[in-house]
Amino acid sequence: MNAPVRSPAGPSFASQFKGAGRLDIRHVAVLDGNGHPSEANGVHNVARALAREQQAAGERARLVLLAHGRPVQVTDQSCPTQVIRLDGPVMRGHALHLSRRSIEALLAGAGAGTFCHIHGGREPMLPGLGRVLRRRGIPYAVTVHGRFSHVYDPAGQVVKRNTALYLRFFERSFLEGARFVQALSDEEAAILRRIAPGARIRIIGNGAYSSTLGEAPPSPAPRGVSADYPHFGYCGRYAIAHKGLDLLLEGFASYHKAGGTGRLTMMGTGEARGELMQMAERLGIAGRVQVMGPSFGAARDAVLRECDYFVVSSRYEGVPLAALEAALLGLPLIVTAGSGLRTLVMAEQAGLPIDDHSAQAVAAALHKAENLAPAEWKARAAAAHAAAMLRCDWTRIASQLRTAYLT
Repeated sequence: MNAPVRSPAGPSFASQFKGAGRLDIRHVAVLDGNGHPSEANGVHNVARALAREQQAAGERARLVLLAHGRPVQVTDQSCPTQVIRLDGPVMRGHALHLSRRSIEALLAGAGAGTFCHIHGGREPMLPGLGRVLRRRGIPYAVTVHGRFSHVYDPAGQVVKRNTALYLRFFERSFLEGARFVQALSDEEAAILRRIAPGARIRIIGNGAYSSTLGEAPPSPAPRGVSADYPHFGYCGRYAIAHKGLDLLLEGFASYHKAGGTGRLTMMGTGEARGELMQMAERLGIAGRVQVMGPSFGAARDAVLRECDYFVVSSRYEGVPLAALEAALLGLPLIVTAGSGLRTLVMAEQAGLPIDDHSAQAVAAALHKAENLAPAEWKARAAAAHAAAMLRCDWTRIASQLRTAYLT
């Protein structure tokens, strides 16, 4: 097993970095050309939100997308964006290493104030990138965004043994060599400590609004449950295994078969939409499930306001932005441990937990939701909104990250 890697960011390095003035922050993420637009990728949207916030605070910040696979046009230019096409080998949808040309493009103009914030994990090219950054004295942070969450079940037992071995042998050094590793939740922090015991973990969550770049979102208009309660909603990529959408549909089918009267509306991007529609047909729930295409902004919010709950059945996740935005609209959350939100939801009574990653657990949670009294639903809706308002301001999160970058 790789020995723990000592971070290059010792006292003298930190002093030099602090004296560099304005930071040059490069948010690095993978664009894998898998059919989902960058604008529908939650990791990319987190990086964009941070870059915009950091620019507003006076830093130089940009998004750098390491692209392979089918070319994808990036239309969101709300922050400076650089796309570097990778020319190295790709195996099973993952680039194996970065060429010298790609590295030089990424680090062009790097100086004393440069900091790389790398978003992602389970990517074979990242350990090599970490070694290059450490050799050149460029500090970096890592946000895995829940990419390791499916390695262990909610009880902490290993369920992906080969993946766990790969992470410990290959990506542990990458994590332990970072200035810090950002965990988006307590659940993710526990997993990261198992994989990389020597890593410096900082628990800093995701945001859903900016008090600097826009007004704080208004409180949801007073409402009761919908006329056809319970109406469950989902919004996100149609990535079936990752997002646990098979669990959601199979669980909804079991719930419906056992007398559940609710309906489900799904909004998303990706080529699996047809497969999900066929799955709903096969399970006998096509009349109760609507599988829509993508919807964004005000149009998406209008659909969600007709829902009573937002469901996140993900097997692994960081902290999904769509769930936080749904909470701001006053929707209680129904979430798995893989969502990164279950501990928060249980602590704040902001919805209902899904006990494990199974269709049976999803069905049980949907039944519990249907049986909540209207007054209890209102209390959980208010708690979801309050929790998101308290924790999800990008301005506060960017300030926390800056402190972590410098210490």
